Order: sequence, then structure tokens, then C-alpha cells
Amino acid sequence: MRRGTRWLSFLLATAFLAGACTQPPETPGSPSSPVSDTPSTSPSAVPTGARLADGTPLPEGCTGAIVRRSQTVAFVAEDRAWALDPDTNELSCLFPLDDPGPFSWGPQGDRVLLAGFEVRGVGADAPNLPAIQTPFTAFDWGHPIGLAVAFADGNGDPRKRFIDDGHQLKLDALPPGTYLHVAYHPSGLALAFVVETDEGQEIWLSTNEGEDPQRLIFSKRGTTFTSLVFSADGERLWWTAEHAEGYPELHFMNLDTRTGFGTAWRGTEGTVAGGLELPPAGALAAVTEGADCEEHKALVLSNGSTTVALPDETRPTEALGWLDRRTLLVGAGGCGDTIDLYTVDARGEDDPALLALEVEMAAPRTRVVNPPDEVPAPQPDEEPPPDGVG
Repeated sequence: MRRGTRWLSFLLATAFLAGACTQPPETPGSPSSPVSDTPSTSPSAVPTGARLADGTPLPEGCTGAIVRRSQTVAFVAEDRAWALDPDTNELSCLFPLDDPGPFSWGPQGDRVLLAGFEVRGVGADAPNLPAIQTPFTAFDWGHPIGLAVAFADGNGDPRKRFIDDGHQLKLDALPPGTYLHVAYHPSGLALAFVVETDEGQEIWLSTNEGEDPQRLIFSKRGTTFTSLVFSADGERLWWTAEHAEGYPELHFMNLDTRTGFGTAWRGTEGTVAGGLELPPAGALAAVTEGADCEEHKALVLSNGSTTVALPDETRPTEALGWLDRRTLLVGAGGCGDTIDLYTVDARGEDDPALLALEVEMAAPRTRVVNPPDEVPAPQPDEEPPPDGVG
């Protein structure tokens, strides 16, 4: 009997200790919660890592699936390049990728510029070029196909690299200076540049091989030009300017006269704006406001008015480009962290739509259609000022 009693006591003590060890520890300073007979369930883990808007993680591997024209959003995540249809969420892996570099797509959406000036093609007929040692800063794809890239090298000198065989052409006929921005005319027949000279910053226009350079705009008061784009119809040249007085403006010049320029928008005092993006048609525009990355805010401009692209977003936002005449691709986050991708209806009729979360970078992968076939020029009796306007 005594042995049985001791054994029963041992079992009871063991059971008590086991039960005590499974109770959650009490949080210091907080009241104890009553014990419930209903078993509790722990909340689901919050998804992390690159994924689609509904939380679906990206597929494993990269099998070279068919890529469709409708997949106009391209992004980088998990060491791979992807293409996404913003309407159906159809996703394709394009290729493995070590360093995306600028991740800039050509005007037909079938070739992309990567780090080291590597060109990677998508599709059987698209070209591929190996990386080279020539560093580059400002650049733009040749239009309307993407047969060349005009760029400024590491010294700020203007050059072109041709996609067929990779050879380079130095644009010696252009004026000396440090080339800061490059824009290809949508016809492919002309180039525009922002050049830093001893006299200040200037905007020049030339043929597509840098011949017959003409100064369009100059500044003598400390104004800088922060971005440069041709309109999709090729009739106007647009640029953002940061004026010496401390405010940004969006300007344009009609190429058929070149006798002056207009102002489409003026930002507030003490701000900076650049990264000008124009849609394939219409009068809208988008810029990214803010000098430092943490201050960036994507803005939609329409008839002189300003709308914040993602008004409820507290993180930095950036205008990445237009998917069509009214849909802007916007990234939220960045500055050394991942970004979330949204489409924004620039007319404000639909709410912003989330596309993907925690990707590395993104860009439109759209196709240029119906490009112009000439560069507008003044009539012989309407010659512009020989030294440009400023």
C-alpha cells in the first residue's frame, strides 16, 4: 500500500508539472487572462517576399513561358525578370537575372537594357548583346524599333551603340560639354540633349547621328533641366526645369516654330521635380517630386493642375511610366527597400489597383504604335532664333 501510494503521488506530481510547463508565460505588467475552455488558434503568418496582390507567391523556376503583348508590366524579383498583365494578372517569367541595371525596355517591348550595357531580348527575333566595359549615365532607346541606344558615357560625352553588332559611334559633331539627359525623337530621326557648359545648362537638337546641332534653349540664371522627353506624336519637346528661385516647372517647345516655349505647370516653392513621363496620347503628364528619395512623390499633371498619384501612401512613390493614355504605373517604397506596384487611373475614375508586392524594380513594357515619320521644322520664312531662346 505504501509503495502504491508513493507511485500515485509521483504520477500526480508529474502530471501537475507537465501541465504547468505548457501554460503560456505571463507578460509582465499586464493582467492575467481568464482560462477559456475553447481552444485558441494563432493568427496566420503575414506573407512576406515578392508576391501578387492576392498574396500568391511567384512561381518557382523560369521555364520560358509564352510572353504576351498584354503583359505590359515588367518587374524584377527573386533574381528573375517577370511580365504581368495588369488586367488579368497573367504572369510569365522572362529570364534569370543577376543585375538588372536600368531595366529599361525598348519601344517594342521585346528588348531590355541591363547592367553593363547588356541587351536581353524576349522572343525568337529579339537581339541579345553582351555587357561591355563602357560606363553610361543618361540614355534613351532608339525609336521606333530600338535599333540603337543613344547615351552619355562615363565622361559625359555623347555616343550611340548599335544593337545589330554592338559597335559604338562617338557623336563628335555635337558641342562640347557634359551631357546630362538624352531623348530620342519618336520618328528615330532626331536626338535632343541637355548639356552642361561653362555658360550653364542648354538643350540641343540634332539628327539621329549627332549632325547639324541646334541650340534650342539656354539658361544664364542658374536654372537646371531635370528631365527631357518628346511627345509621342513628335510635335513637341517637353522638359522639367528647376529654376534658380527654387521652384520646378514643366515647359514645352513646338518644334514647328522653335521661337519660344510655354509653361504647362509650376510647382510650389522649395520643391524639385523630375522624371517626366508622357503617355502615348493625350495631354496628361507625370513627374516625381522631391529632391531626396525619401521625399519622392508621384504626381499626375493635367491642364496645369496637380494630383497625387497615391494620396493615401505614406512611403515614397515614383512615377514609373504609362501603360496607356490614362494608366500610370507607380512604385511605392524603394530607397534601398523593395517596392509595391500600383496602377493609377490618371482621370481619377477608378481607385489605384495593387499589382504586386515587395519586388525590386519595375518598368512599363509597352509597344509604340503609329510613330511619326518626320521631325517638325520651321518653314523657311519662319527661322527660329539662331542661338535658341532662354
